[in-house]
Amino acid sequence: MAKKKKHQEEEHENLERWLVSYADFITLLFAFFVTMYSISRVDEKKLGSVVESLQRALGSTIFWQENKKQDPGVFQTSEKPIDVAIVPLSADKGQGKDDFETLAAEIKKNMEEGLNNNGGQAEADLNQLKFIIDKRGLILRFSERFFFDSGDASIRPDVAPMLHIIAQSLEKVPNHIRIEGHTDSVPIHTARFPSNWELSTARATSIVHYLLTHHRFVPTRLSAAGYGEFRPIAPNDSSDGRSQNRRVDIVILSGRERESEPGGEGKT
Repeated sequence: MAKKKKHQEEEHENLERWLVSYADFITLLFAFFVTMYSISRVDEKKLGSVVESLQRALGSTIFWQENKKQDPGVFQTSEKPIDVAIVPLSADKGQGKDDFETLAAEIKKNMEEGLNNNGGQAEADLNQLKFIIDKRGLILRFSERFFFDSGDASIRPDVAPMLHIIAQSLEKVPNHIRIEGHTDSVPIHTARFPSNWELSTARATSIVHYLLTHHRFVPTRLSAAGYGEFRPIAPNDSSDGRSQNRRVDIVILSGRERESEPGGEGKT
């Protein structure tokens, strides 16, 4: 009887148990390769935002570019002269469109002459500037990189001559001038700039301080505003869009727009 029972146990012995271990191994190997594949697919947009955030927080110089041919600055690199972009105005009188066109042409000419006298840097610098005429008046739109290093609000010494040329032209007009600082949506959190509000405002006031210190501007003609990331001109979901939003606007207000400013009624 015992012999028969032993024969039955040997008959039911599972000789394919190794398949269980083999299947587990294959499953783990598959999971490993899936994980490796997934982490190798880097989201360049998110990585760019992380790099820019670290750059601002640490005050270091980290250059990040997506795989694009376009220049990472606010405006595309071009060998053409500076254009004056004119947004159609209403037919109301007193906008001063012709005067603004003349002023823009004068500033453009003076800057080109000044940069050409300083050597071959003209194209690189002028590509960071746009002239825009709209219902507010004449806007000189500068890339962040024109005046400031990333995450900083101190005017770079090498651009002081260009700011001097601009200021000389602006001294001649009676219009109110508003300096506006703008950032992208990448947060900044440093001891000096807890948020983009402080950074954008500090940049605007730095330029106002320069104008008052080095030129004969009446203080009531100037104002500074910081808008942080809340007035973008491009989507913040790409490196190019964020670079366009990091800007400084020098706005020469029209007479009508000046009336909406505090204490501006009846003044030009």
